[in-house]
Parts: sequence; structure tokens; C-alpha cells
Amino acid sequence: MHRKHKSRTWVAAVLFVGAAILFTCGFGRMSEYSSGERGHLRSATYYSDDWVINFWNSESVHMEEELARIAADGFNSIILAVPWREFQPETAPVMYEEYAWKKLGGVMDAAGKQGLGVILRVGYTWDYASPESALSRYEGLLYDPQLKAAWISYAERLYKQVSAYENFCGGFLTWEDFWNFTENAAGYGNGIAGRRMAKLCGYTDYLKEKYTLEQLREYYGTSFENYEEIWLPEKDSYARKLFYEFYDAFLAELLTETQKVFPDLSMEVRLDADPVKKADKTLEGVSHQSTFGCGNASCTSIMYSVPMGFPNEGEWVTADQALNMAPVFFDQVSRYNGNKPVYVDQFLFTDNTPGFERNARLKPEEKNAYLAGMGELFRTMTIGYGVWTYRDYGDNKLYNPQFALGLRGWKVTGESYIEEGKNGKEAVLPSGSSISQEMRGRVTGRTGPDVHVRFSLEGTAGSMVSVRVGKRTKTLQAGERTDAELVFENALAEELTISCTGGGSVRIDDLNLYTFVTEGDIYRMDGSEGKCTDGIRQLNQALGAED
Repeated sequence: MHRKHKSRTWVAAVLFVGAAILFTCGFGRMSEYSSGERGHLRSATYYSDDWVINFWNSESVHMEEELARIAADGFNSIILAVPWREFQPETAPVMYEEYAWKKLGGVMDAAGKQGLGVILRVGYTWDYASPESALSRYEGLLYDPQLKAAWISYAERLYKQVSAYENFCGGFLTWEDFWNFTENAAGYGNGIAGRRMAKLCGYTDYLKEKYTLEQLREYYGTSFENYEEIWLPEKDSYARKLFYEFYDAFLAELLTETQKVFPDLSMEVRLDADPVKKADKTLEGVSHQSTFGCGNASCTSIMYSVPMGFPNEGEWVTADQALNMAPVFFDQVSRYNGNKPVYVDQFLFTDNTPGFERNARLKPEEKNAYLAGMGELFRTMTIGYGVWTYRDYGDNKLYNPQFALGLRGWKVTGESYIEEGKNGKEAVLPSGSSISQEMRGRVTGRTGPDVHVRFSLEGTAGSMVSVRVGKRTKTLQAGERTDAELVFENALAEELTISCTGGGSVRIDDLNLYTFVTEGDIYRMDGSEGKCTDGIRQLNQALGAED
């Protein structure tokens, strides 16, 4: 559901599952699940009626019923992705976004009332808090002491706030949020820029400590007179193996430093290997097993998906085939992390991400059988699991789409203003007024050919609303409150403008402009049940039976 007013489908779903399964066994910290004192974690990533990227600047006025449904489906915890920049928009000097922190407290309270624990994904990369990319921050952690201090300050405040709540379980970093520099590093080249960055980020010192110049010649294919000549290796260089080793060491060190202010913080480690090309053109896989121990964390977090272990040549696999793969990876983690317990914070049993169509996928009719089979594996080999896509979501490209922050992020013409309505804040556009937002640069990697615009609309007699996406415009008659949806075929999601034409005024709320829908097969965007709703409930029932 993508609006604040209730739909019959949503309410029916809540009432139905409310009579189904609900497990409550009190709250516990992650270490208690790891030690076996508690049952198994059954987690759903929570992002209310929008999606992760703008959850923290939206209102979420139906949070209570949303969390009630999650609990009624047999989950005992939620995962919150907490973007670093959204919570700490400035680092020099450090400044915090108080709306996000206040909402975090509200989620903790609301989840606790539904018997749900809370787990934090600390430092989520993506946000709309600024037009500029946040990736430079994560790169800066390698060499900027002020940025590192700001990160530690953010993590420390985060832990202090959430640890005061009884239902706080724990948190984890993920390699995904810090990995972009590994791609960018390959583009510096072997000249001055590549050598300067190698020294700045600590790569040069790492090699100086670990390898002789003669050993480096084998990897780089060239001789060095001194370590100052070393550059960040290109993608096709065998020396990329050394760079991956260096970066794994950086992640491990960052985790250890952050654990000092956020105790028992885990990390979602990378299970797949990165291929590097040797001098003879053959490929070698570089594993990331050195990170599996996760410092002093009580468990190791992982992402696990169906394609892991398959050739990924577009094959459709059965439940039995997929079930045979999971123990291999779970065992692999345990072998290299000192036999610490494993938490599967992202369990991807289905995935419709564009660009990955060649990945192995479960046959549609096999998905529920696969979920049933994973119950025993999760029970015996992990401390639990979490799903990423509990409810299908569009990649909403609008910042502050529910006007929780007033008109911040919106360009206003005329006399447009914000007013409190029955379902939270709403934008009021008198005749001749408009609001607009530029979205250039908000590319999520998931795009479709059409732009969908959904919003709540209400207007006085004779009022009209004009919606422009890029250079294309559509017009609607306003009247009693309704959920409007417009589709702009083959359009570019670069700028949205909404104007009031005719007499009177219109009220706008719950804007969602998206080009792609991520599907998880549990609940659709409108709140109706998906193909695997019952399968997920049965999986949770199997894991919760002994709690």
C-alpha cells in the first residue's frame, strides 16, 4: 500500500493474519540468539508504505497496523536500514537530522508494542538527503580522520539511543555499503593519480608490511625500485588480488573500531569470490574469508540467495536443487569464522532485478516447497533469517514525498503551503500554484520504460491538477479524495511538477514516482497477498515452534 488512507485489501490482510500465527517470546539481544538462549530470529526489513531510501523522511502514519501485520505473519523482529548521511547530513562540523532520530524512536516504540525486536543495518549507503552522491563519504573513511570521527560519532549515538529500548536486538554493517571504492580504485591508472591514491588510502603501507618488492613484481608484472612507485591496480591486473586483501583488512578494522561504540555489531560478509586474471590469462577466485570472523561479534551475518553455487546461465531450478546448495555456504562460513553462529539477514528466494536475468531462479511452482525446506536448514544451521522485500515497492525517486519535512526538497511557486490533514501533513496548492522536484542523478540501477506517478488528490469544486514529468503533461479533475495514478510511457524521470489549474485549490499527499517495482512474492504494493505469503508464514511457524 502506497498511501496513508486504508485500503480494504490491507485491512482484510491484517484481520486475516491476525487470527493466524503470532509468536512472542520476549526480547533478546543478538548475543542471546547466538548463544541459543533464545529461539530463532525471523526478520522482515521494514520500510512502511514507501521504500528504504525515503523511509526516514516520510510520515508512516499507518505504522501500527503495518507492524501488526508483520508480527501476525510470524516474524519476531524487523530490520531497519539506517543511512549514515540521512541521520548525519554534515560531518564538518557534525550535524544530525533530528526528524530521522525522532522517527527511529517512534519505530522502536511501535515495534515493541507489537512484540517485535529491532535489528539495524548501520550505514546504509543510499539516500536522497543531498543531490550529491554519498559514496565519497565511504571512500573518505579510508584516509580522512575527520570523516572517521564523524562515522564513530554517528554509530555511538545510534547505539546509545536504541540500546535503551528493551526490544533492541543488535546491528550489522554490510560489505555492500562500503564496496564502491573497490570499483573506482581500478580507474586511477598507473600514473601519478594512482600512486597518490594508493598512498593516501593506505594500500601502499599495507603492501610494505605484507609483501617484498620482488613478490609485488609477480603480481604487477613489473619491477619496483621502491614502494612509492606502487599504484592502485587496474581491473585486469593480477594485483587486484592484493587490493581485495587490503580492502578486506580495512573493513575488518573499521568493524573493530565501530564495535567499540556499538558492542556486538556484526557484518554481512561477502560469500562470493572476486575473479582476478593471472599472468597466463587464467582466472583465480579471491575469497573474503578473512572477514568472516566479524571481530568480537557474537555472530556472522550473510546474504544468501538462490543463484549462489549455480552456473547462472539462465537456468530454472527445483526446490531440491536449491536446497542442496544452502548447507555448502552455511558450512563455509562456519569453517572460517571460528564456528560462530550465522544470521542470514538477507534471504533472497526470489529476485526480479534488471540485469540479473541470467541468474538461476526457482521454478515459480517450487518456491513454497523451497521455503518449507529452508525451515529445517535455518533451524539447525543458523540463528535465523530476514527478508528484504516484505512488501513490493516502487523505486520512489522523490525526497520528502509525504511532506513530513514540510516543503523541504520541493521548489514552490505561487502560494502553495503545508497543512495538517486527517492523515498527516498535506500540500495545499491554490489555483495558479505549483510544487516541483528535480530528480536527475537519482538513478537506482532499476529502471523501466515508463514513469508511474501515484498520489492522493482532493480538490474543491472546479479545480484541476496538472502533472508534468519531463516535458509531458497530464491533467486530472479534482474533487473528493481519491488515489490517483498516472503512467507516462517512455518518459524520463528527470523532474516532476504538479500545478493547480482552474478555480479553487487541491490537496496533494503521498507522492510516489517510480520506474520499477521490486517484487518479493510476499505482499504486493496494494497490500494484497503474493504467491509466497503462506509459504513465509509456514516457514516462520516452523522456526517459531520451539521458541
